[in-house]
Amino acid sequence: MQDSEILAIYVAQSENVSYCYKILEGIQRDINREIKKSNIFQINVKTKLLSLVYSSWSEAQFTQILFTENGFRYTEICKIKSHKTKNGIAEGWKYMIELALAKVGNLELKPDLKDRLDRLLILVSVYIKEPSLIRNKMAHGQWLHALNSENTALNSELSQKLAKLDSVEIGKGIQVHRYLGFIVRDLVQSPKASFHNHYWTNIVNLEQYLKSTEKWTLASKKTQLSKKPIQNMHMAKVK
Repeated sequence: MQDSEILAIYVAQSENVSYCYKILEGIQRDINREIKKSNIFQINVKTKLLSLVYSSWSEAQFTQILFTENGFRYTEICKIKSHKTKNGIAEGWKYMIELALAKVGNLELKPDLKDRLDRLLILVSVYIKEPSLIRNKMAHGQWLHALNSENTALNSELSQKLAKLDSVEIGKGIQVHRYLGFIVRDLVQSPKASFHNHYWTNIVNLEQYLKSTEKWTLASKKTQLSKKPIQNMHMAKVK
């Protein structure tokens, strides 16, 4: 691929990422209305839709970052895409991060880089891998009961996770994923400058966000929404 073709993919995926995020906001507003009305069925259905679109948004952002202008060479893009195809979206993110960090410095000689890698990989495991497993089941029509990979028996663990999907926790995950996206974009586009300049700011902001939302639950959300008119319900956004 030529540089112009790589840029075209980046521009297209940027629009997809933005569009998917607007869908997430819309679904969240719908869920808030259903919580206020105590409509359990609609809350459950739209929470699953939120989870499904969350993973779609994550996939779009992965490709957007992969094709970032002046980021990876085309041969590197091919390697990362191949790794994702063989091993799944979470492993694709991990491989992309590892390849990008290798351009910053030798992880074995720089403990601070190894620490950054470990932090990022934990975020990938929690906020990309776990949701992707749920998404895969729903994409195959398993919205209530998850089956094993051979479709020969129930998968009790994933069935329980489907039943326990929580719109508040998904909403938190969306915002954490945004911080992850900020960090990885800086890493791919400007490993020697922006990544270093913005990394700790993003990490500190992320940790502050997690601390400020650690007591958020569906119950507290319902209490909060009961005090507000429906038209004022919206997602808490990263500023």
